[in-house]
Amino acid sequence: MLVSIRLTPECWRFVNEARPLPAFIPLPADVHALFDGPPHIEVIGPIPEPRFVIHMTRPQAEALQRWLHALHDDLKSEDERRLRCLMCIGRVAVGIMLSGR
Repeated sequence: MLVSIRLTPECWRFVNEARPLPAFIPLPADVHALFDGPPHIEVIGPIPEPRFVIHMTRPQAEALQRWLHALHDDLKSEDERRLRCLMCIGRVAVGIMLSGR
């Protein structure tokens, strides 16, 4: 079963900037590879902001979510990236939740 993760441009940028950072839980190579290619971009609904769509397996999405949680835990409380990281965690969680339907 594939999971569609829809990231805002801000989350897409955050994930790509954070991928080289060391984390307690490393991002698996197969998930890294998904972010190496160009994303599918969609613009739908009443909010015209584009969404960067990545399709992955549920285990890959769960690994991405664990990595984001570990990254969030490593960021200092005053680091402005913590809020962006939380937004990305939420986006991944919604993708996983919607895939279960």
